[in-house]
Amino acid sequence: MQSAASVSNLKKRATLLQNLRRFFDRREFTEVQTPVLSRDSIIDRHLDPIEVEMQLPGEPTATWYLQTSPEQSMKRLLGSGIGSIYQIGPVFRGNERGRIHNPEFTMAEWYDVGADLEGGLKLLDQLLMELLETQSADRIRFEDAFRNATGLPLFEMDSRELGKWAVEKGLVESQRWSSDWDDWVNLIFSDRVQGTLGMQSPVLVTHFPASQAALARVCESDPRTAERYEAFYRGVELANGYHELMDADQLESRSILANEQRLRDGKKPLPIQNRLLDAMRSGMPNSCGCALGFDRVVMLACGASNLDEVVSFVAENA
Repeated sequence: MQSAASVSNLKKRATLLQNLRRFFDRREFTEVQTPVLSRDSIIDRHLDPIEVEMQLPGEPTATWYLQTSPEQSMKRLLGSGIGSIYQIGPVFRGNERGRIHNPEFTMAEWYDVGADLEGGLKLLDQLLMELLETQSADRIRFEDAFRNATGLPLFEMDSRELGKWAVEKGLVESQRWSSDWDDWVNLIFSDRVQGTLGMQSPVLVTHFPASQAALARVCESDPRTAERYEAFYRGVELANGYHELMDADQLESRSILANEQRLRDGKKPLPIQNRLLDAMRSGMPNSCGCALGFDRVVMLACGASNLDEVVSFVAENA
């Protein structure tokens, strides 16, 4: 009947929420609210939106999606000329439950109009210092973090070599687990690299492989990499940011590829044509965007070890 989270943790959560809003309000970002339920969904190989069958008056029953991120709607607002914006609210991802996962969680997402990669990194660093009372974050490129933890030269290894290493280290039993380079990179990163990151102070991992660009631009100076970054603290991933892709045709191509990967993984494809593509083709301002897992920030700020300790009611008790 009662919350597993303590009253003190819930009050700390409220204070952090106030601090988060003040941070963006001081910088004259506009707080927005966008739909949680939409007929469109971000297409990501690894994110499973929760489907809702719904009928509007005069229309046939259709599949709608609880949003895995407010990204599509927020970017459509950017195209409307609103300027820099932020949002704090619930997002939903199916098949996610664990120590630092819950199917419904609170995300803070923002878009800084006119910012480049460096601007995005600085803003995230300032926010983490304010919320977690830490010193400035360290920075490391994905390739270097990978090498430091494993000794492996990331971009010099193919999927077969990465698979052989993973099997030798006992991460999986057989190389038949996958033939995909990114699968092996993700497995090794999550098992051997992530837990080493940000143990003393937060760390910003930059320049992810271009094959994992998602909605970020490919880096012109090193096309093997993308202008994507993530924040880690005490081994926990906190935020994921992009110098935002502006090319609608490239986004459509990436979405088609992600759907092909979803089908190979035994998942449903998601709608390719959506209002975000329309907005991008109409013109959108340059921006740097980032999404922060607010529950995880609260967990670390409270010294908790599990999201259950800082969320009023998790899935089993909702």
